[in-house]
Amino acid sequence: MTTSITGLTTTSNALTTLAQVYSSNAQLTTQEQLDIIDGQLKAQLKTQIAAVQTTDAPDNALQTSTQADITRLKKQLSAIDTAQARFSANSTVLSDISTQLAALQTAITAGDSASFDKTLGVANTDLGNLLIISPTAPFQPDRILGLKGTGLGIKNSASYDLSTPAGQAAAATDVGNAQNLINQIFPATTSNILLAGDVATALGTQINSLNATLQQLQNTSQLQVAAETARLTQLEQNQEHLVQLNLGNTTLLSDAIGAAANPPPLPNSPFDVVSQAVGATAATANAALNSGTPAILSLLV
Repeated sequence: MTTSITGLTTTSNALTTLAQVYSSNAQLTTQEQLDIIDGQLKAQLKTQIAAVQTTDAPDNALQTSTQADITRLKKQLSAIDTAQARFSANSTVLSDISTQLAALQTAITAGDSASFDKTLGVANTDLGNLLIISPTAPFQPDRILGLKGTGLGIKNSASYDLSTPAGQAAAATDVGNAQNLINQIFPATTSNILLAGDVATALGTQINSLNATLQQLQNTSQLQVAAETARLTQLEQNQEHLVQLNLGNTTLLSDAIGAAANPPPLPNSPFDVVSQAVGATAATANAALNSGTPAILSLLV
């Protein structure tokens, strides 16, 4: 009997050790597998999210088209703004030339040769400051190029001899012709300034409208990407949890080995056999009998 018990103890110790080792190895293997699978799932999630963000959806194509329209209109607006600034600069110079021509008429009437030549010098400087603007639609030709080519057509005071009525008349005629020319050029320049302002306003309105549309498209696209990203992330988490549950079943074998390593004690008498079979002893049976509850072991008392 002693040898049997010793053998049983040895077997029990071996099973206990096996259960512990298997449990440790199972947990280690499970964690390693979980780490590998988790890495694969996250890599797959990253690829899927990147695909969602770069998908050439209709909304993305519309965004690209809208952005191209905005860029094109901004170029046009920049050109219009530049033209308007140049027209405005010429308007300022033309206005000053008109002022100098009026001063020339005053100097002619007074026979003031010195003032005449000084004023003519200022007028010619203004003429050199005029900007040549190529006549492109929707603007009308402003005749600045011709004016700069021919000049004002006014000579210096010595050429007229402002001390005589004839000289004064000749000078007055030339100055008058120059004034008529400036008066013809001025309206075209003013009209071009006003037209440039109207075109700039219209382009600005279109650009603002397209910007609003583009912003709405971008917001919608961002919401769609965010929603799809959240869905894919949740799906990945669900897959990971399912894997964890499936791998968790590997602990059942270690539990079975542990139960085998701790069997119930061997019976030493017929009473032990019966008590293990029915779950009661003579003492518990007598107690049950005294309490009014019959027990099968009461027959053996």
